[in-house]
Amino acid sequence: MRALTLLVVAAWTLSLGGCPASMPPPVRPTPITSGETPAPGHPRITWQRVETAADLPPAPPPGTFRIHLIDVGTGLSILLQGSDFTMLFDAGTNDAEERPLRVVSYLEAVLGPSGDDLCGVSATAPAAPRVMIPNVVLSHPHFDHASALDLVFHCYDVQNFWNSGAVNQAKFYADLMTAVAASPLVVYHTAADVPDDHVTSVRSVNAMVPRWQLFHDGDMIELGKGARATILHADGKQKQDANENSIVLAVELGTTRLLLVGDAESGARKDPTYPVGDVEEMLLDEHKDQLRADILQVGHHGSMTSSRQAFIEAVHPVLALVSSGPKHYGKVTLPDPEVIDELVHAHVTVLRTDERDANCPVVGRIGGDHGPGGCDSWVITIEPPVLQTAP
Repeated sequence: MRALTLLVVAAWTLSLGGCPASMPPPVRPTPITSGETPAPGHPRITWQRVETAADLPPAPPPGTFRIHLIDVGTGLSILLQGSDFTMLFDAGTNDAEERPLRVVSYLEAVLGPSGDDLCGVSATAPAAPRVMIPNVVLSHPHFDHASALDLVFHCYDVQNFWNSGAVNQAKFYADLMTAVAASPLVVYHTAADVPDDHVTSVRSVNAMVPRWQLFHDGDMIELGKGARATILHADGKQKQDANENSIVLAVELGTTRLLLVGDAESGARKDPTYPVGDVEEMLLDEHKDQLRADILQVGHHGSMTSSRQAFIEAVHPVLALVSSGPKHYGKVTLPDPEVIDELVHAHVTVLRTDERDANCPVVGRIGGDHGPGGCDSWVITIEPPVLQTAP
């Protein structure tokens, strides 16, 4: 624990602009279950592993924020929570064994029952009153980021859906847009051109959403008191690889900053020392001052397509969130060790969802005990600054 604390203090010092005279060589951290940033006068950031619903903290009081890195196996889903808001960023998995239910099971554990028996409510009980989620964001239209979103729309009342607008001609995306069109309250925000008839055509499905709004780089999403997100990348054009459509958000939670990048990339699989390219290059060129963040969601599940050294240096995080699982992407299983090594070398504490996906010993996992996922979710809590007391 002392070694971990020293590592965190060093990273926190750097994030505040400090420059120690000498820096100890990077040490590969052992798996951790909890930790904190001991920085008097600054927000207190703590993190804990979540295995079952009993591990979840209560709803945050005013001035406190939570980031839930949900272990969905091979995919990504992050829930942001304040006393007066929630935002879901992605909700998908690439694993076959009904793992989309992990997201909805996790939401039920955090937000309470909502919807019918498809949403975790007992089939013998009446449908629960529907819970509101003010903002849901799909970073880009890939299955491992969106496969549970149609179920989220079925179970919850979503006020605002933020989507690049790039279309994936696959069944999961048709199911998603059908669910969005059936949602009576939703405003559909897109970075693509808004069609005159408000219809998105996917396969043989024509989904008509009445209320559309166009968004661009630089637009802001007001989340709640002391919390907002700025859009740093929005591209609704059809790309050969939808990772290039990834919505990038710089989120302010009080004075703590979180960078959500989805699968934003730097190009082909290269060592992190290779020059930046693609979306990461654009972010450095156009938004470098806005990239600095205390917490980074590591791009593309820790693949060497993302997280170039120059990009990590610009973000300069204290915590890095890596959501990954056992399914192969091509010929590799993510995260790539080179990316993890680069983060450790930069004195960043890495929280991973894949530490025990091969052999999870936990009984009572959120979403069930079969298949990958559910064993290594993380909750990061951001509390108001701890004031120094007089000696």
